[in-house]
Amino acid sequence: MQDEKILIETFIKHALIAEQTQMTGDYKRGNKSNKALLAILEQLKQSSELATAVLDELFLHENPFVLYVCSIYAIIVDYRRAEALKMLEKIAGIEQNMTSFEASIVLEQYESGELFKLYGVNK
Repeated sequence: MQDEKILIETFIKHALIAEQTQMTGDYKRGNKSNKALLAILEQLKQSSELATAVLDELFLHENPFVLYVCSIYAIIVDYRRAEALKMLEKIAGIEQNMTSFEASIVLEQYESGELFKLYGVNK
């Protein structure tokens, strides 16, 4: 339970940093956060129980960027995939900022199968 909470807090922290650095141009900081997020993805790939607990909690977050990354990871680990796709469609439809654009790109990558190649998993 403690590991799940730490992963959730770390995920949210780094997703918010990644979102912020897109606007500020602080790519060095953003790259560090993206590496931290990818490390969390690797842990989620290793344990479906952990993925379920962490992703269920993250799907409750209100920040679109947190939901965007959470949805990608849910698709990659094949958990609540239909819901994750709907979430990406909703975010893409907001058309508020870079996150909306990125969500639309991820949907295209999902349809083409490229998303799975990028994350090194089989569809």
